[in-house]
Amino acid sequence: MSAQANTRRDFLRMMGLSALAATGSASNLGLAQAPNSAVGKDFFVRPDELTLEFSQPRPQRRLSFANFKGSPAAWKKACRDKLAELLGFSRPSATKAHLLRSTSIGDVRIEAWVMRIDRSLSIPAYFLAPESVSDRSRAVMAIHGHGEAEPCLGLREDYHHAFALRLAQAGHLVLCPALRGFGVLGDMALGDEDRCLDYWRSTRGRQFTLISDAFLYGRTLIGATVEDLLRWETWLAQAKGIRTVDVAGISYGGDLVLTYPAFSDRVARIYASGSLGSFSVIFSRCYNAAAHCIPGILTWMDRSDIAGLSAPRPIRLHYGQEDTPGPHNNSASYNETVEPSLRELKDIYAAFGAEDNITLKVTPNAGHEIDTPDLHAFLA
Repeated sequence: MSAQANTRRDFLRMMGLSALAATGSASNLGLAQAPNSAVGKDFFVRPDELTLEFSQPRPQRRLSFANFKGSPAAWKKACRDKLAELLGFSRPSATKAHLLRSTSIGDVRIEAWVMRIDRSLSIPAYFLAPESVSDRSRAVMAIHGHGEAEPCLGLREDYHHAFALRLAQAGHLVLCPALRGFGVLGDMALGDEDRCLDYWRSTRGRQFTLISDAFLYGRTLIGATVEDLLRWETWLAQAKGIRTVDVAGISYGGDLVLTYPAFSDRVARIYASGSLGSFSVIFSRCYNAAAHCIPGILTWMDRSDIAGLSAPRPIRLHYGQEDTPGPHNNSASYNETVEPSLRELKDIYAAFGAEDNITLKVTPNAGHEIDTPDLHAFLA
């Protein structure tokens, strides 16, 4: 399908069915019209005549820390191995990148880099370097949520509050990668007129084909993105001399900063905004989009277990006080499952002698948005 056939109406017009799309009439195509029904409208079943209170059975969480019979170290290995399987994750090899162009904002140099994954895909990231750097062996991986990487650099104001740029202005080296399914990676098959593998683009309606197509092959969007983050982490080490990486992200980015460190030896500190609450509510109650989805995850573990794989590394959890479930909030990260999940995470960290390395910040009068002063204080 061509890139111009962006809507259902465009598609129907391309196929010669525009009259049907416009009028709903089948006669234009020589098709038989529906017969006049002898059954009255009141005969047909109504929703109020049904029981519609379906919910999934209680999750088993077989490999959750509280259910595991063995040492903390044995739990960590078993849980990490199962998580890798569910993500469809395989450890990526080192990949080179090339500099596309650079510019400056004040005393911060911004470089646009492109990494070629294979013959079919290349991915971008922005590297930010201030003139005065506090530690040239350390960098922050700034991971955006639903939206794009560019607002993290100040292209426009949104719930990211330009946190990548603000970190660089505070003296940190920063890498801000674009994530699969968003921004310039919105359609991963854009160069192929016959296919569409998109996620967040809305011109055709959000079918989330990038995710559903991956499921058919035992892959997940979040798993492939974790692999990309590890590629960029390795590139930072090889190209920029970075030995230690701190990670910060919000929303889907918060999920990623709690997930990808499980497979990293370089991550030191983790700042997760708008994440951690149980998977059990993020779709049915909070009405989140599907980027977070890991098929079968609650059979084995929950978000608290995934975060616990980073023990004993410090984790700062952040929420906006008003980011709660409601008809106009499709984020709702500060929901009723946060406190139980936090207790579970602290129990895991206590087993590794590091309970005090879990801290919580709730910003008053804030919604689903990052708290840049709190982030800066955590990374200071």
